[in-house]
Order: sequence, then C-alpha cells, then structure tokens
Amino acid sequence: MLLVVDANIVFSSLIAGKLTDLFLSEKLELVAPELLFIEIKKHKEELKNKSHFSDEDFEILLSLLEKRIIVVPLIEFISFLPKAEDLLGQHKKDAPYVALALKLNCPMWSYEKLFKKFGKVDSLTTSEVAKLVKSD
Repeated sequence: MLLVVDANIVFSSLIAGKLTDLFLSEKLELVAPELLFIEIKKHKEELKNKSHFSDEDFEILLSLLEKRIIVVPLIEFISFLPKAEDLLGQHKKDAPYVALALKLNCPMWSYEKLFKKFGKVDSLTTSEVAKLVKSD
C-alpha cells in the first residue's frame, strides 16, 4: 500500500522513543516530500531531547527512516500545490504532503484532523494503517 507519511507521524514515533513496526512493514510503500527530512533536521535537537536518544541512536533511526521513506522532489508534484493550498485554506504548511497525495492518488498517514474534513485525500491514523496492514 502506497502512503504519504506526514511529519507528525515521524515526529511522534521519534519522540515516543521507537519506530512503529509499520515503518518496517513490507506491505507499505512510504513516500514523503523532501520537506520531511528538512523538518526533521531542523528540529533534530528538540527531537533528540524529547526522545532521550543518544546522538548515535538518533542518527541510526534517522538513517533507517531515510532508507525506508522514499523522498519525492517538489518538482514532481508542484502542479498539485495550488489545489492542495485551496483545500487547506489557512493551514498551508502541509500543502506539500497533500499535493503529493493528490499526485499519487493515495492516502496520507497523518494525525491531522483537517485532512479528514476535505475528503479529496484519504487520511489514515496509525491505528487505521495497522488495521489495513493486518487485514492484507
């Protein structure tokens, strides 16, 4: 199953001190805009402090994520940004994630409740993704 993974899912997993088994599931093909790893690196110290990982452990987890999540350059879905921004209204910071989901015609893995409201892109929580993986 192809899924656009939102930064809040990755941040939550890192802060909780573990990456959910779903990140390692062969049933999932995880993609994200290049913005994801820019955001992670921007908040790296905060994430390390909240997760209590050592520098080495944090780098190992980050490396695992970089291998597991396919990064899609903005140029590949830029034409979908205006539609994503229209759907999001004032909440434009997530437009690259929505635009990528629109381009790939696939769901997003996110906790953002706003995505559930506009209906053009399916948005799945971690528990919903887990149920789908188990049912396959």
